[in-house]
Amino acid sequence: LIVCFAMSMAVNPDHSSQVRVGVRIRPLTSKETTEGGHAVVDGNAFDRTVSLSKRKFTYDSVFHSNVTQCDLYANVAPPLLNSFLNGYNATVLAYGQTGSGKTYTMGSEAHGDNFAADGGGDLSDTDGLIPRFMEDLFGSLFRRREASEKALLQSRDDDDMPEQAVSLINFRVSASFLEVYGEDIYDLLDEDRNALKIREDSNKEVIVVGLKSTAITNASEAVSVLNTGTMNRTTASTLMNHSSSRSHAVFTVNLQQATRSAEGDEITTK
Repeated sequence: LIVCFAMSMAVNPDHSSQVRVGVRIRPLTSKETTEGGHAVVDGNAFDRTVSLSKRKFTYDSVFHSNVTQCDLYANVAPPLLNSFLNGYNATVLAYGQTGSGKTYTMGSEAHGDNFAADGGGDLSDTDGLIPRFMEDLFGSLFRRREASEKALLQSRDDDDMPEQAVSLINFRVSASFLEVYGEDIYDLLDEDRNALKIREDSNKEVIVVGLKSTAITNASEAVSVLNTGTMNRTTASTLMNHSSSRSHAVFTVNLQQATRSAEGDEITTK
């Protein structure tokens, strides 16, 4: 079985998007091996192809069954994180049949107490893309703000020292988590489980009316939101997976940054 994921990011001033598609091949489970199953899909990371019987398919990236969560993240996330920090939209969409490893790859399954109370995370080998992205996101934001504060203090003490072109003053991060089950949309952070409606706002942007957005200040709080929503997802047993997610889930992170230019102008980007 394979799990496909599409990586999209807006990288140009005109907000045009660049989409890349990758494939991850799942190893056989112990149950499949016991029942005499054998691998029929072969991936080649060098020429980025997947072979099935006599057919061969080419993708932007191919990850074999022995690729770790850490290696997958290192190959997928850095360009998306950079675009996101620079104010552009970034998306990872995982798709595939039930039991192919979508939830595991994304990391949207229940987590233990890996993250310390102060927000510092001790990522495990099994943590997927979302927890790792949140850890790197807050790490980058904290480092940027600290560097800006140090540069500002140094410029005040040294008149000859040039100011930074752009300094990060502060930031706010929030997260929402929704589920698409059948033709209905539910807020996974709302215990009432009321169906929500989709609307188009005055800016012609599609919004989900009534969807809760929770403020988060570190990676630990982000994983807590992820855990809360995961426990509310609709699951059921299938032949491929005893606790299969029977819905589509969307975990959204919003970042608002307040920066100051060298001329002293404050700029807020969202």
